[in-house]
Amino acid sequence: MEILDHDFLQGMKKKLEVDLIGVASVEKSKDLKDRATVFLPTVKSVLVVGKETYQEVVALVEPSKRAGEAEPGEVFSAHADYVNSRLNRAVHELADLFHKEGYRSVPLPAAIGVITDQRFLTALFSYKHAAELAGMGTIGRHSLLINPEFGPRIRLACLLTEAVLEPSPRAQKDYCTNCDACIRVCPAQAIQAPGSGQAYSINKFACRAYRQVGQVCSVCLKVCDQVTTALKRKGKQ
Repeated sequence: MEILDHDFLQGMKKKLEVDLIGVASVEKSKDLKDRATVFLPTVKSVLVVGKETYQEVVALVEPSKRAGEAEPGEVFSAHADYVNSRLNRAVHELADLFHKEGYRSVPLPAAIGVITDQRFLTALFSYKHAAELAGMGTIGRHSLLINPEFGPRIRLACLLTEAVLEPSPRAQKDYCTNCDACIRVCPAQAIQAPGSGQAYSINKFACRAYRQVGQVCSVCLKVCDQVTTALKRKGKQ
């Protein structure tokens, strides 16, 4: 196998047709290690891959609709399923590559609510926190990862592996501007101003209840994308 460094990762990014790829070492974060070893006790590295959701699809999302009514934003779910399928293919191909070299590896698939304790709505492994450690961006007040190129329009999948990979550098700035736009537009009032020492504060049960009545949401994603896009055009992001 090639040297498992930055150049190797960039080559794999092109081959796998993903938009982002990064590595976090489990030795750099106790929480990451504790969560990763649940799946693979001998894990050394967490490889995170990301792919954008199209801005023009995100722009169709609206906060509510009448029962039974069709609305354009419903295409977002199908688009997300497609992006997830591409990410799942990528992490499984990476797993095959490492497995053939003798490194045990566990692919964690891209999908909403996968591997989540439904009693507390707590993920056994947080992709977005792994992605933050892997230098892909920072987490905003809406609890989504914000990437400097794609804003919050990123979906993720992960690979846990015994292979020792060169860690990616952490982001050097916070990409959340604390504009509170996501707090103001949340139809479920699930996003709250974070307390001291918190990156975000989410009422996950309020968010789930809103979605369970058949509403297409993700308006926090939409408004954050509008803000980050405007800042990029002004050269401030």
